[in-house]
Amino acid sequence: MIITRSPLRITLGGGGTDLPSYYRQHGGYLIAASIDKYVYVTVMRPFTEGIYLKYSKLEHVDRIDDVQHPMIREALRVSGFRTPQVEITTLADIPAGT
Repeated sequence: MIITRSPLRITLGGGGTDLPSYYRQHGGYLIAASIDKYVYVTVMRPFTEGIYLKYSKLEHVDRIDDVQHPMIREALRVSGFRTPQVEITTLADIPAGT
């Protein structure tokens, strides 16, 4: 099992300019700070085959292409799984979308 913790950030200025759709055309500047609230990610191998995701939604799929969460889907593609058997859980100290 792998457990990680990373501080959350708040944007003080320039929000949205860190998105590729903006900065590729206009460049971007962002002023941000980390806060004393965290996001936690656990990765483990479940007893049965499949991809189990637990975030603000629950997903259980058999193929990487069927994963709905775009960042997790692409991370799994890059990792080179052949027969996925993984459970990824994310949770944070603050509600999703805030």
